[in-house]
Amino acid sequence: MSEPGELVFDPFAGWGTTLVAASVEGRRGFGIEVNEERAEDARRRLAGYPGQEMICGDARKPPLEAGSVDLVLCDLPYFGTNLNTDATDGAQFYALRDYDDYLGALDEAFGAIAETMRPGARAVIAVQNRRIASRFVPLAWDAARVLGRHLTLGDERIHLYDRPTGGDDPMLTNRSHEYLLMATK
Repeated sequence: MSEPGELVFDPFAGWGTTLVAASVEGRRGFGIEVNEERAEDARRRLAGYPGQEMICGDARKPPLEAGSVDLVLCDLPYFGTNLNTDATDGAQFYALRDYDDYLGALDEAFGAIAETMRPGARAVIAVQNRRIASRFVPLAWDAARVLGRHLTLGDERIHLYDRPTGGDDPMLTNRSHEYLLMATK
């Protein structure tokens, strides 16, 4: 999906794991993390990995040149978390409590991310459907629909992992997978 020396972009970079992998594989990496403390921790972690840059910023406003990105690789921030955050500008997706607002922010981010990608560049977006209290939230499916407004959806992969079951409720399973949405510019 990318070649050594090419640019890998993680717009929701968190602790910088994607950038560590990019360095190990000989790629340059650029990550955005909205939380300054986490971005600083990631920068310290990345100090030993050449060619990686982490900034604190908003995924909806990536400071990259149009057509400069060869691969986008990220895990979307979850909707419906219980994280106690006071962010009010919409950049902190975890703070968005309304699902339509969350999808709108994703739409803005995907549009901006697509602008940074060169023609033929690929994106791999990890996302899973959610259960919030008793409500099923089809986040992966809705994210694919929103992503498809900006990039050409190509395929999906399913990443499986072990997780204990959620008790005796037959509606709660050990749903232990996430979708890897694959798209091309």
